[in-house]
Amino acid sequence: MIKTAEERITQSRVRLLLTKPFFGQLAVRLKIEEAKWLPTAATDGRKFLFNREFVNSLTDPMLDFLVGHEVLHCVFDHMQARGDREPQLYNAAADYNINMTLVEQSVGEPITEDKLGGGKICLDWKYQGWNSYEIYDDLKANRKDAKGMDVHLEEMKPGDEEGEGKGKAVGAELSEEEKKALADEIKQAAIQAAQNAGMDVPESIKRMINELVAPKMDWRDILRTQLESSLKNDFTFMRPSKRSGEVIFPGMNKDEQLNIAIALDTSGSISKDMLRDFLSEVQGIMDQYNSYKVTIMQFDTNVYGVEEFHSDDGRTMSDYELQGGGGTDFDAVYNYMELNDINPDQLVMFTDGYPWESWGNPDYCDSLFVIHSDKQKRIKAPFGVTVHYEAA
Repeated sequence: MIKTAEERITQSRVRLLLTKPFFGQLAVRLKIEEAKWLPTAATDGRKFLFNREFVNSLTDPMLDFLVGHEVLHCVFDHMQARGDREPQLYNAAADYNINMTLVEQSVGEPITEDKLGGGKICLDWKYQGWNSYEIYDDLKANRKDAKGMDVHLEEMKPGDEEGEGKGKAVGAELSEEEKKALADEIKQAAIQAAQNAGMDVPESIKRMINELVAPKMDWRDILRTQLESSLKNDFTFMRPSKRSGEVIFPGMNKDEQLNIAIALDTSGSISKDMLRDFLSEVQGIMDQYNSYKVTIMQFDTNVYGVEEFHSDDGRTMSDYELQGGGGTDFDAVYNYMELNDINPDQLVMFTDGYPWESWGNPDYCDSLFVIHSDKQKRIKAPFGVTVHYEAA
């Protein structure tokens, strides 16, 4: 009996439920829907969209691979993680990341060239251990003509057609609230699926789940804690915060000078709103101290815009002029401080986390890296403390 594409996709999901329960449980939450305008398949986070001819051309193991592929697009939030990167190239970078995971987990079999019209799926083991952003940067640097196996819906514009009578790629753009609701929905589904699947979960997914369920400190709390910890004497018994009988509890010594440096990476997808938000938080911390010296600078491949703010000069961070730049050289910051005898107790670097080569000198001073635009929170500095920026 000839099976319809819908029946074959349903059976694929059942196979995954039995053999790869993590993938199967997430696959069954996606509504199956034909999209004639699609050349292969896609997902918007709630639907499994497919081209009938393409699905019917696949063997059962290849179809399992395709279903698992769309599941991981949801789990890794590739619908929103692209940012302002080139859509087609980021699609390919995401596919490299996903396809290695599927092969490692033995989810079906990779789709062959003849099913893709002579094209190849994105699978290169040199990218093992890389995230999609790092793969994207490599593809872009080497100008590789890479194309993903499926379609990312953000590549399609309302009204796009794949030929007469094949339908249109239409769909309303989600609001920021709707995007957040969808992301939360997928996260909860992934957590539930991982808990039910037990040990049969990819390591990268386990790490992500652990981050989702672990108690979190807001980046502002960590920034405040790190700056306070830079003081040589954190506490004083001169002005206790509270008393209990004869016991005196120490309070934070706000009379000691806060001596920090701030380096703003102007090369990445940083916005002035992000910078103002970040600097406003720093100002709030400064205001708690009777004495402070804050050296602030901007950098790309060089350092510029260096200014000092002191507790007695009457200036605030709102007076600092923000500029733009290109390139990223973290060493430039440490070299500049050394050459100009700047010795902060703590360096705070606000960056996208993509230096050209080195992250800088780990022995020069304590360093805190505030990473922005890394939604999956995968980037971590090789030294110091890393915290991920999220807008209020």
